[in-house]
Amino acid sequence: MDFLALLFRWLHILAAIAALGGPMFMRLALIPAAAELPPEQRQALNEGIRRRWSKVVMAAILLLLVTGLYNFIWFVKLSHTWGPAWETGSDNATLYQALFGVKFLLALAVFFIASALVGRSAALARFREQARFWVTVNLLLGILVVCIAGQMRMMHAGPNRPPPAIATEKD
Repeated sequence: MDFLALLFRWLHILAAIAALGGPMFMRLALIPAAAELPPEQRQALNEGIRRRWSKVVMAAILLLLVTGLYNFIWFVKLSHTWGPAWETGSDNATLYQALFGVKFLLALAVFFIASALVGRSAALARFREQARFWVTVNLLLGILVVCIAGQMRMMHAGPNRPPPAIATEKD
């Protein structure tokens, strides 16, 4: 067993949970509850959350990029040992790499939106002013990334199957 690969997979999944769980909580609980506050309190709450959450967002992005690159290289390194269905140019390899490309581009969009929402840049203030909309977009894109990741994982792991029956001696 490759413990480094396992560690990187765990870190990737944990970072994805943070990157998707935060916007889910914000969209479904925080934004509606904060809307009931007076403007001054809402602004103070948003600023306090932005300061703290920005560190989580940046750490999640870094972990997702580093562990994702490692996981992709590890997969490509092993895929040639899985037989002709996974050799370069095969339908499986081509589809997997295409899905990876789409997933990566969508993830970059998620990273940008998340960074814009927690950033301080005046140029991206429109994102923060329309937080409900952009958090919703980010949440939907994040869910799509997770769905693509699940399909990619099924392509090389296959569905769960029961263990083979144990042969017994017949009398």
